[in-house]
Amino acid sequence: MSYKDEIQAGTAFPAEQVVVGPDRAAYVSVLLIAILILVAVSIWPVQALALNEEGGLFETISAAALFASGLAALWRYPGITRLYIALVCLLLAERELEAEIYPVDSLPYWVFNGLDSVLDMTSVRIVLAVIVIGGALWHGAPTAWRAAKRRAPFFVIFVLAGLLAVTAQLLEEVSGIYQADLSTLMTVRLFVLEETLEMFFSIGILASVLIGWPKSDAEETLNDLDLEQQPDAR
Repeated sequence: MSYKDEIQAGTAFPAEQVVVGPDRAAYVSVLLIAILILVAVSIWPVQALALNEEGGLFETISAAALFASGLAALWRYPGITRLYIALVCLLLAERELEAEIYPVDSLPYWVFNGLDSVLDMTSVRIVLAVIVIGGALWHGAPTAWRAAKRRAPFFVIFVLAGLLAVTAQLLEEVSGIYQADLSTLMTVRLFVLEETLEMFFSIGILASVLIGWPKSDAEETLNDLDLEQQPDAR
């Protein structure tokens, strides 16, 4: 890990635990809105189906949030050791939208079909795996450990988003296993809940990336020293 990475992944945290503080009301409001949406799609699953189908509003929001997360990560967290953050977000965004939902002669179909072909190449998969696994072990694991100990807001949101993704996957598995025993309405209900949770997961990832690592006095001091060492700095 480079010195810059150590500053941002280690001493970039204040000595005391990070707390939500005055932002708590905003977090509670977002949580209540999410609960209301889940209740609404559970009560009216058939009406919500139009929003959750392939290429629908919820899936589009999921893909857009993940794509924005990837772009934000590229800008906020440069460097090869942190490239995995943006890469994972962009790969998840590509997975959300399938080429088959677009007309064959359309630009989106051409773009997504081309991406699928590139990502199917063994050499590309090996390079992506090295970047993602290497970055996660070199930078992600130690950073996550420090963030967990200090209850950093970005990490709390990241964990909650991960739990939503796991829950969505469990709903998909339950729907598949017990499909013959479930009513049509219950099958639709499980499907819309799964897609809604996946949308919340994507939004949570975007929020986590945008909030990012807390900036510490140590990092500010380092930046000040860098400026003092440059005689032409203004």
